[in-house]
Amino acid sequence: LDERRCLLRVEMNAARCNRQSSTNLGFRHYGKFVQGVTYMQNNESLIKFQYFTTEPSTLGPTFKSHDKIDKMAPRSEGQSAKTAHVNMMTDTIITNLPAENLRVIMRSLLAAHPDITTTFETETRNYIQDVALPVAETQRSSHTDIAWLEKTQATIRCMLGCGLSCQSIPLMTEVVTLGVRLLLDSDTSKESMLTALASIDGDIVQIMTAVEKALLATSRTFLKDDERALVTSLHQSLLDCRTITDEKTLEFPYGRALFSTSMLLGLPLPTFDSATGFGALTPGSSEAGPMKAKETFELNGRRLPRVFSGLWQMSSPSWGSAPTSKIIAQFSRHLEAGLSAFDMADHYGDAEIIFGRFRSSYPFKDATFAATKYCVFNPMKVTRAAVQANVAERCRRLQADKIDLLQFHWQFYNDPQYIEALRFLEEDPRITNLGLCNFDTEHLEAAIAHGIKIRTNQVQFSLIDSRPTVKMAKTCEKNNVKLLTYGTLCGGFLAEKWLGKGQPDLYDAAITPSQRKYYAMIRSWGSWELFQDLLRVLKMVASKHNVSISNVATRWVLDFPYVGAVIVGARMGISEHTDENLASLGWSLEEEDREAIEEVLKNSRRIAMFEEMGDCGGEYR
Repeated sequence: LDERRCLLRVEMNAARCNRQSSTNLGFRHYGKFVQGVTYMQNNESLIKFQYFTTEPSTLGPTFKSHDKIDKMAPRSEGQSAKTAHVNMMTDTIITNLPAENLRVIMRSLLAAHPDITTTFETETRNYIQDVALPVAETQRSSHTDIAWLEKTQATIRCMLGCGLSCQSIPLMTEVVTLGVRLLLDSDTSKESMLTALASIDGDIVQIMTAVEKALLATSRTFLKDDERALVTSLHQSLLDCRTITDEKTLEFPYGRALFSTSMLLGLPLPTFDSATGFGALTPGSSEAGPMKAKETFELNGRRLPRVFSGLWQMSSPSWGSAPTSKIIAQFSRHLEAGLSAFDMADHYGDAEIIFGRFRSSYPFKDATFAATKYCVFNPMKVTRAAVQANVAERCRRLQADKIDLLQFHWQFYNDPQYIEALRFLEEDPRITNLGLCNFDTEHLEAAIAHGIKIRTNQVQFSLIDSRPTVKMAKTCEKNNVKLLTYGTLCGGFLAEKWLGKGQPDLYDAAITPSQRKYYAMIRSWGSWELFQDLLRVLKMVASKHNVSISNVATRWVLDFPYVGAVIVGARMGISEHTDENLASLGWSLEEEDREAIEEVLKNSRRIAMFEEMGDCGGEYR
């Protein structure tokens, strides 16, 4: 292994193994050494190789701390009896801990020992297939209330999480039908029921997205016959439900789902009248068009607002789900306020589809700006045809002939094919502007050195994570590359809401997935006490300028000349912060403001974060 010392452990559960069925689960990084795990399985046989590589100076007792995770290999049938045993005292803990505390501990285990993730997912699949689905089968004759609906929806979400997306479709087909039946029930609240069905709508989008990802992972461009039959059955149930709600002049609750299934099946996209469904709220603007943003930056000759609306939250119902009509209405409000640019991606659920549908009916299409992404998370052979196919898919979902900004993410720096992929993208006439996503300085410079015109790079940048100031800034200023930044508000932690408050309960119902991520970032940056010091200073500056803490945090990033825009996550149709986002524009921090903030920042671990996490995007690789 490149003349480095290595420690090899081999754990055999059976004498035979079939190398042809091996599955490489990839590498995990622990400081300066790498752990790789490979499972090779043939029926009841299982062999696991666990190996570590490191520089000679660091090889030693450090490895001992990772031996425990060897015991967590996925089970074979022959191991069932052995793995069923749990220490009695441990079982007492499991029995008596509240569910929310078990969630905290499980998340801690997965974070500390990521190699057990595969086991966790495998055991979840076993439970669903052996217990949950048979129970659902026996209860089907009596599922006439919302309790069955909620329980079954939870099972479906677990199936999505552990890789049983296709298998969840028959169950979801039943849920769809029952949902509309309950909507028509005179004993149920229409408003609360529509909210519940909006979450089901979002779950179907997740299922369709998972099926699409599975196709990409196997390099397939079409559904197999059995897969198509499942999706077609669900699609027909959605159409039947639409007929029922139209007859009752009720809002159709599954607009996003119907679009997603139509897209996956390659069917014509559905249309909706003004009374129900997707087009219930027509965007309202004056004849002159939407308002101009009060602060802009230039991108290839076009003026764009310095706040983009991020649609990442549409990738999962974990942030909540809203009826399609409310999502469409919020798109309209953003444009009327001058916030005309939206950031999305090929894996943000149906963000591209909904935005494309909205823009297709918007009277001032040229006033909108769509920044989407082409993300390569799995190894691939780069060809012009493969790249062009992805661009075609982005255009199809956006219902557009051209893409305003395509941002390219490449997971594997050791594979130089990203340069060829970028060249193919630059040559594609459908792409107006080409950008990057989570590229570090070295690989941004490599792309530029190959003569590729890069307009933007989307990276994390905030008061807490200031890594772009270390190396990226100089390259951006030299080559006129604008940063589009995310995480600038740390998932909402940089706000009055957290001033003077204790550390968050990460599994409180009000805590979002983003906040769980950014809380870890805050703790890497410094203590919670230091974070409170920062909030107090930000509040002082905010009061001086008659704005909010979030506005000051946003302004601190916007005042760097190489930053084009800050991307603020929008929970479309759920929460509305348009006016507050606008308050970040049209002014700048004064020198004394920046000095006061710097007094806190200099006591943080910001430089250590760069050294530990690496340059921009390093946390994802």
